[in-house]
Amino acid sequence: MKWFAIKTKGKNEFKARDFFSSFDIESYVPFFKTRRVWSDRIKKVNTPAMPGYAFFKLNKLDYNLINLNPYTKSIVRDTNGMPAVITEYEISVLKNHINGDGDNDSFFNCNIGEKVKIISGPMIYKKGVVEKINNKTVTITLKSLNIKIVINKSDLIAA
Repeated sequence: MKWFAIKTKGKNEFKARDFFSSFDIESYVPFFKTRRVWSDRIKKVNTPAMPGYAFFKLNKLDYNLINLNPYTKSIVRDTNGMPAVITEYEISVLKNHINGDGDNDSFFNCNIGEKVKIISGPMIYKKGVVEKINNKTVTITLKSLNIKIVINKSDLIAA
């Protein structure tokens, strides 16, 4: 069985996934929960992590099935123009990352008192000193702004 990706029509990722599921085809849309605020209520909604894409698993690619799905636009292709095949490992990494179960080995390992540089976010390129280390976050002091911030380890490198 191979995983394939499709481009979906606007805001139809979950409908495309449900269409494939109705044919007993394993399908997946990475999502996270967000809070949406309206004037009369606050609601938690599922938001696609990759807007416009859904994944499905088949032994052999069936274009008739893709064309039958009213919520899809086209299949994702590789640089050679062939349908892009996604490995089981890549899907599992995606699922683990979305669920927050990614391996912590990919994080920058730092020590208290070490100088670090921020590589993403609004404080990009700022340098600071590590004050406190948690599981996935680090508290650093930015002397240039005279503040302490909590930041993800994945957003840091050695200065």
